[in-house]
Amino acid sequence: MQQRDYIERMIQQIAAAIAALLGKVAAGELVDAERDLDAAWSSLGLRRRDVLRLDDATVRLMLASKAELAARLALAQASLEEARGARAEAEALRARAAAWRAGNA
Repeated sequence: MQQRDYIERMIQQIAAAIAALLGKVAAGELVDAERDLDAAWSSLGLRRRDVLRLDDATVRLMLASKAELAARLALAQASLEEARGARAEAEALRARAAAWRAGNA
C-alpha cells in the first residue's frame, strides 16, 4: 500500500512538472523549461543526460514501473526540442518514449 501511494504521488508530481514545463515552452521560456525537465528527472532518481545515453532496453530494465513516467518526460522534452527547431531530436525522443512504453505493454 505504501509503495502504491508513493508511485501515485510521483505520478502526480511528474504530471504537474510536465504541465509547468509545457507552459514555459509555450511562453518561450526554454531555459527555465529545461531546468524543470532536469528537476523532474531528478525526482525519478536519474539524470536526464545519463538516461538518454542508454539503450531503450536498459532504460526499461532500470526504470521498471517508472518507464511510463520516463516516457512522459521524453515527450515533454520532445516539445521543448520542437520549440527550439530541433525536429530530428524531437522525433528521436518521441520514438524513445514509444519504445519505453512498449516495454510496459
